[in-house]
Amino acid sequence: MRRTVSILGLALTAMFAPAAHAAGSIAPSDRAAIDRTLDVFVPSAIGRKDSAASWPLVTAKMRLGSDRASWAKGFLPVPPFPVVGKTFHGWTINRVGPGHADITLLVHLKKGAPLGAVSVDLTMRKLHGRWFVDSAVPAATFAPAGSDSKVLAQPDFAPQGGQAFSKTGRISQKWVLIIPGVLFGLIVLTPIAVLTAHRVRDRKVRRRNDDDRSRGLGIRRKGQYTATKG
Repeated sequence: MRRTVSILGLALTAMFAPAAHAAGSIAPSDRAAIDRTLDVFVPSAIGRKDSAASWPLVTAKMRLGSDRASWAKGFLPVPPFPVVGKTFHGWTINRVGPGHADITLLVHLKKGAPLGAVSVDLTMRKLHGRWFVDSAVPAATFAPAGSDSKVLAQPDFAPQGGQAFSKTGRISQKWVLIIPGVLFGLIVLTPIAVLTAHRVRDRKVRRRNDDDRSRGLGIRRKGQYTATKG
């Protein structure tokens, strides 16, 4: 009987352990480290205030298809929003595991913006004892205080999402079109722009080298001709 109870206990533990781990908790030291990363990343990357400051705080995955110079000019895979605030510690945990945490952060926007707040899903990675941002995707937007606008959730970021709103609807038609356009541009057009810039630069370098080589060859030929004539 005791053996049967033990087996049942182990089975129940195995069944419910993954569900408990899915949400999980995080050590106070890790939470403080994530806070420090977000305090710089949110205003820098999302708010576009000195976007270069967020470059050291992201993983290689976030840097893919970009470089420090283009990142500093605002070409980064994070939609821009006019965020307010200096600290961003009010995030909640969706899932946590060894060396990573999926969290959600509600970011408030400046007064007068068409939107009041944005909920952002972030994936954090712990590398070499430090926490970095691995991805940042808006999950939902909220209307300003006092407005009767609807919540615009992540599925509405697709082009067909605007069909859910009438012409007299709750969210401005302009923003229904702008948000998908911004996301499309950041995800698709930014890497293309970066690659194009690299190719143009490489062509200029090759052309300059060819010109230098041609001038050098002309000087050598002129010297040979002068020596022969003499």
